[in-house]
Amino acid sequence: MKKLPIFLSLEGKKILVVGGARAALIKIKTLLEAEADFMVIAKYFLEETESLLKQAKICYEKKEVTIQDLKNIFLIFAGADRQTNDMIYLWAKQKKILCCKADGKGDFIVPAHKREGSLTLAVSTDGLFPLLGKKICNDMDLSVGKKLECLAEQRKKILQTIPKQEQKKALQELLKE
Repeated sequence: MKKLPIFLSLEGKKILVVGGARAALIKIKTLLEAEADFMVIAKYFLEETESLLKQAKICYEKKEVTIQDLKNIFLIFAGADRQTNDMIYLWAKQKKILCCKADGKGDFIVPAHKREGSLTLAVSTDGLFPLLGKKICNDMDLSVGKKLECLAEQRKKILQTIPKQEQKKALQELLKE
């Protein structure tokens, strides 16, 4: 099934990351960038993962994950071993919690993305070649993101001062500048 591109506000949402190795570390870094509220549970952690969690003051536990750990959770990132991820995915389904599995076969994926100011570009290859999505993002020039606040102010003025039938043309002219 094709995935719906979506930008999701995580403010006030509880997120659980399961796993302490490379797959989980990637998701942890992404969640830190998004300033999300999350906790991490894993039987073991890479030194790099544990160090990052300590530095960022993120709550984490060294233990086996249980179904009780899913209480009041909005999203789960399953980045442990395959068996654990499959079990977590089944629990999440039972509790109607969205789950991102490290193998890309969960409810959602986090696409490659790049941000500049208020402009975000996201690219997905539907899991066929994630590095290609990352390369496309990295190759894109998002410098206009630095000017976006100014453009937004000019857009607001156009919408407030120019008659409705002339707004589209004025906005197109603004984009040409």
